[in-house]
Amino acid sequence: MKPLMYCLSMLILLFFSCGQSQKHNDNFAEFDYDSEDIFEEDISAEFNEPKPERSQNTNRSLKGYKVMSKQFNLPVGVMPIPKDWMVKQKNKDGILFESEDGVKVYGERFISYFFSNNQQLNYMNQQSGRPVAPVKNISRVIQEDILPHAKSQGLKLVNQFPLPALAQFDKRFDSYLFKGIPENKQFQCIATEWVDKNGDKSIGIIRYFTNHYPTAGGMDWGYTLNAMGAPEHKYESAKKAFINSLVNFQINPQWVQTNNNFYSQKSRQGAAQHQQRMAATNAQGQASRNLGNTYSSISDSSFESWKRRNNMNDAGHSKSINNGIWERTTVSSPNTGQQYYVEGQNNYYWMNQNNEYIGTDNSLYNPNVDNSINNQDWTQYTIEN
Repeated sequence: MKPLMYCLSMLILLFFSCGQSQKHNDNFAEFDYDSEDIFEEDISAEFNEPKPERSQNTNRSLKGYKVMSKQFNLPVGVMPIPKDWMVKQKNKDGILFESEDGVKVYGERFISYFFSNNQQLNYMNQQSGRPVAPVKNISRVIQEDILPHAKSQGLKLVNQFPLPALAQFDKRFDSYLFKGIPENKQFQCIATEWVDKNGDKSIGIIRYFTNHYPTAGGMDWGYTLNAMGAPEHKYESAKKAFINSLVNFQINPQWVQTNNNFYSQKSRQGAAQHQQRMAATNAQGQASRNLGNTYSSISDSSFESWKRRNNMNDAGHSKSINNGIWERTTVSSPNTGQQYYVEGQNNYYWMNQNNEYIGTDNSLYNPNVDNSINNQDWTQYTIEN
C-alpha cells in the first residue's frame, strides 16, 4: 500500500515540481511544529475551547495529540486521535500517524500564492520570492492540479463531498489571529476519495482559502492538503476518525495570545521603521516617497504574513536591508541635473512631478504604460552611484 499512500502525501509536491521554478511554502505543517503525544482521558483540561459532546465510548477510544509550536515552545492545540494511531518519527514518506492495521495519516502540505491586477505589485512579490499566480477556484484546483497527477500514479477518484464544519473551523481559527490591516478571508473544504488498483482507499482533504486586502490591494489564495489512507476494511472508520481529528482540533488560547502579542509588536516595529525612513528622506529636503511602501502593509495572519510584508517592502527597493543599515542610491534628473537620495539599489528609477519614485530591476518596465499608476507622467532618472 505504500505507493498509494506516498502518492497522496507527495501529490502537491509532484505538481509543483513539474515546470515550476519558484520557491513554495510546502512544509508539513502550517505552524512549524514538533509534536508529542499526551495520553489522558480529559484532553480539554489544559485548553479552554469548547468541544462537541461525544459518547463515552468515543472518548475512551481517543487520546490527545499535542501540536507544539517550536517558535514559542507552547502547544498550538490538541488533536483528538484514536489510541491506536502511533506517532511516527520524521521519515521520508512524511507519515505523521500509523496504526498496526495499516492506517496512515500524513503531515499536511500548504501551498499559497499572491495575485493582483497591478503588475507592479505582482513583480515586487516575485522579486521577494513570493509565488504569484492567477486565482483558481477549488474545483479547478482539483481538476487541474490534483486529478491529473493522481491518475498518473494509478489512483481513481471515486467520490468527493464538502466539509463545511472544517471550513467553519478554519475561519474561526483564523479569526483569533492578529491582522495588520483589514482583510476578507474565506474558506472552503472538499474531501476527495480515491482507490488504487489493489482496492486500498484514501482521502485527500483540500482546505482552500482566498484572502482579499481591500485597503492595500491584491489577494492571497491557496490550500492545505490533508491525506489519510487505509485498507478497504478499515477505511470508513479511519475516515471518520481522521475528519474528527481535524474538525475538533482544540486551540490553545495561551498560544493565540502569545502569537498575537509577538506579531502585533513586530507590526508596530515595522511601522516605526517605515516612519524613520520617511523622516530620513525628508531630511534631505525631499518630499519623495517610494510607491513600494504603499504595498508593504499587506498582511495576513502570523509569521508568514509578517515576513512577507517585510519581504515585499524590501522588494520594492529591490535590496534587503541588513543590520538596520538602509541602502540608498543617488539619482539625478536628466532635465535639471538635480540629485535625489532614494532607498534601495535598483537598476532603474522613475520619478513623477510629485517627487514620487519607483525603483525596479526590470529594464522593460515603464510606469507610463502601466494603467495602475493613474496615468501620471514618469521620467527615468540617472543613477549616480
